[in-house]
Amino acid sequence: MVTVTSDPKEYALRLKGAAGEAGIYSARELARLLDIQEHTVKQWYSGNSKPNGKNLTNLLALLHVEDDWLRYGKRDNEQSIPPSHCTNPIEDFHAALAVISGMGDLLSGRNMDITHSDANKIGRTIIKAAKNADQAFTVLTNLYAEKCK
Repeated sequence: MVTVTSDPKEYALRLKGAAGEAGIYSARELARLLDIQEHTVKQWYSGNSKPNGKNLTNLLALLHVEDDWLRYGKRDNEQSIPPSHCTNPIEDFHAALAVISGMGDLLSGRNMDITHSDANKIGRTIIKAAKNADQAFTVLTNLYAEKCK
């Protein structure tokens, strides 16, 4: 069973974990993807503040997480996970597109070589986006196969 808490430090840990799962490994990178100041993200990561308004909306879409999970560690679907043929592929497409769009923003305007570290981050992020897209295509294929029976 998940412990429900709104503790700022737990929130920050969940936020960092979700960012890492999305292939975003630094406050600087997340700030760039959200088009906000790095200091703002560092405040979130330290538990000193939380995102709200447009920043929260964009963050949730980018990281593909729910607000209740970030705030309380609670997911609506924890009790029952729908079969894969009932999964909505739109969410996977949105996640893939958000990651790919973020990578485009990260790379645009660069006038110097990409460091090895940045290249690794970019590679991991693109792999995550490809995985989300692949999951969505699998669901669509299954839906189409069932419909055509």
